[in-house]
Amino acid sequence: MVSVDEFFNKNPFFVAGCTFIWLVVVPLTKQYLSKCKFIPAIDAFRKLRDDPSAQLLDIRENKTLASLASPNLSFLNKDTVQRQFTAENEDGFVKEVLEMFPNPANTVICVLDNFDGNSLKAAELLYKKGFKEAYAIRDGVMGKKGWLAIQETLLPPSVHITSKKKKKVKISRGFGVNGAVDQVEDKKEGSSSTTAPILESQTMDHELTESMPHAKVGSHSSSPYPNV
Repeated sequence: MVSVDEFFNKNPFFVAGCTFIWLVVVPLTKQYLSKCKFIPAIDAFRKLRDDPSAQLLDIRENKTLASLASPNLSFLNKDTVQRQFTAENEDGFVKEVLEMFPNPANTVICVLDNFDGNSLKAAELLYKKGFKEAYAIRDGVMGKKGWLAIQETLLPPSVHITSKKKKKVKISRGFGVNGAVDQVEDKKEGSSSTTAPILESQTMDHELTESMPHAKVGSHSSSPYPNV
């Protein structure tokens, strides 16, 4: 039976490799995984709330942001940074983010996408570029346990994501002295309607109508010839 000492003596490179993995690779991997990973939306919110260095980065497409806004962090005295991420322009993305956060070594970044999408990839890029910590928010905005799914029960109303409703314009028709006049009423979803004021021309028309004497109806002939 081969003794341990004999095995070590016969396989020094194997032993050295195992030692390197155990003492260097494993600790670095643990550190990496602890500071660059998926975290639930509620944990991301807690980091943003409790850690002054934590910031939120929304990497969704601009057209998505136009209809579904980013979380509002104003009550935390923070602003959500919006930078669209594309795999074709990773370097440009990193450059823009670093311009927004000039001190990455002291910044914890939480990355938000529609779902899981590109959030972890973006977080890994930013962590490698020197951010203190970089987390991808699991399920993003619209996933099963994403921001929208938990906000009604777990998040304060001030950070709720709201959809941007398009402005609706209602056209009503009124009649003035010179014919039809358009009245415009602006309405926003969820707000009470505002009635446009009655046009002055309509009031004048009403007063003129009342002040005119009633014409007597006679049996005038429509013929151009005098009565015989």
